[in-house]
Amino acid sequence: MMTMMTDIMMVKEDMSKISYLYLIGDLIVIVISFFMGGFWLLNTQVAFICSMLITFAAFYAYKKSIKKRVKNSNGEEFKDPYDELEDPYNLFEDETIDNKKEKKKNKGVFKYTIKGFASGIGGALNPIRILAYVILILSFLYLNKHGLFNAFAFFAGLSVVPIMSMFSSVVSLKSLQS
Repeated sequence: MMTMMTDIMMVKEDMSKISYLYLIGDLIVIVISFFMGGFWLLNTQVAFICSMLITFAAFYAYKKSIKKRVKNSNGEEFKDPYDELEDPYNLFEDETIDNKKEKKKNKGVFKYTIKGFASGIGGALNPIRILAYVILILSFLYLNKHGLFNAFAFFAGLSVVPIMSMFSSVVSLKSLQS
């Protein structure tokens, strides 16, 4: 089962469409910043750039993880461990009842937790992703040390990417339903 995020990673055109959506959201924040004055523009843009770095680093780590799994699969069907976590009773599987009972007996909740943690730790500890978070922290510290920090403006800049991601998800779901 391919998730929406996997589809985005596989198709470069979708990624560029989403990037344009982020830039449109940033332009809206820039226009609002001109009316707010002070250090609003600086704070929103620093936060937006840091947020974009974190987002692209997460996409890169996820893409690298998928490529690694595909390379190691040797042509066999890949079952995502998150699918097992989301559907522990295999309600969406076409298996016999005996096979379901056997799987349920062999795998405990603790194994599900360890498996989910182990599969996600590689993407979470990706050096590029860690570097993006370090840049965010250093940017915050720099702005704060020099008296340029405005918390509301900084959080407004950080929120552009999540809000536009949510908006793009809603739009893509509506286009799939049509």
